[in-house]
Amino acid sequence: MNYFAVIVAALVPMIMGMIFYHPKVMGNAWMQANGFTVEQIKANMPKPIMYVLTLVTSFLLASFFWAWVTGAGETDGPQTTGPDGQNYVTFQHGLAHGLIFGITVLLPIFASMAVFEMRSRKWAFVNILYWTLTAMVMCGILSAWR
Repeated sequence: MNYFAVIVAALVPMIMGMIFYHPKVMGNAWMQANGFTVEQIKANMPKPIMYVLTLVTSFLLASFFWAWVTGAGETDGPQTTGPDGQNYVTFQHGLAHGLIFGITVLLPIFASMAVFEMRSRKWAFVNILYWTLTAMVMCGILSAWR
């Protein structure tokens, strides 16, 4: 396991969150979908423990992605080429893994949550988009940086 790559990948959700949830990107849509105001956000700024918890859970997610993307547990080591000779140790290969994760795992989870929690389609879209893009970048890093 490339621990440095896993640590870097674990930082991705925080970095992506700072960018994605900026008001000029998707922050206003996220606030609207959740019924938040700027005043509420400013009054309830995240506390340091929230960042620590986020980092720990991001590390767990990065560890899962590492095992999934690199084929951990294979007896003959990680396979880097397919039968067609195609190199699978690329950022693009990881992006594909992240997109597949977004479609097959995140979409069903967030869609179900939206239905049963009576959330809007906008809420589901914002969350699915953020986590799919984040998973793509995390998997891209882990695939390319074995």
